[in-house]
Amino acid sequence: GSPLSEADALGEGAGLALCGDCFDNFGGAKKSFRHYSRQVLVCFSLVVFLLELSLNAGVIASFQPVVVEHFGWTSSAIACVNSVGALLSSAILLLVAHLRLPEKFQAIGAAGCYLLAVLTFSIPPVSEWRLVAGVMLGILSQIMLYPPFEAIFAQLIGRTRVTTELATLLSLAPAVGTALGTFLAPACIANAGLWTGTIIALPAATAVVGMAVELSLGWCLLGPPTQLKRSLLDAEGQRSP
Repeated sequence: GSPLSEADALGEGAGLALCGDCFDNFGGAKKSFRHYSRQVLVCFSLVVFLLELSLNAGVIASFQPVVVEHFGWTSSAIACVNSVGALLSSAILLLVAHLRLPEKFQAIGAAGCYLLAVLTFSIPPVSEWRLVAGVMLGILSQIMLYPPFEAIFAQLIGRTRVTTELATLLSLAPAVGTALGTFLAPACIANAGLWTGTIIALPAATAVVGMAVELSLGWCLLGPPTQLKRSLLDAEGQRSP
């Protein structure tokens, strides 16, 4: 669309606690807050979409059919694994919270767990203990990812500027990834025990590599914080309790 006029920028920026110049140049010279926030949203949504796609297709939706077909598991055994995995993951999450690791390390660690879960589950031959380990890692990764991930998103945008629209659109990405992953699960089940079954790890690997590059280079694709944006975010952080 056409660039915002100064009056438009002032009107839209007022609800975001931004002056006209701040709104127009929030992400850098001539990169408005609207443009920057959409760019951040797309990048973050793509990451969680790819992670959930791999995990749900390769592990979560495939676990029950594979263990029943290959090892004759009962529904009670499957439910026990899921319950134990959730309890262990919650305990680990509390430990991580107690250690107060930086959000970026928590996020990349959780993303790595997504990839490790898919690989542990899908690498041949089919192994009972690796199937269980893959599910455990998958549950852990889902519990660990979203708190630091959403915190980093808020830090880049500014906590007071994370609107309901942005939060809703961000939450749609894992839902779409889960739905598509579940749809693709039958293909993964049919390839269980074959090297072709590991192909489903590629989306998660792409997300992990992208996150690692971005975090190591200081958000190079999103643009490092400009002096203007840094001062706005620092001032906002000082006002937060």
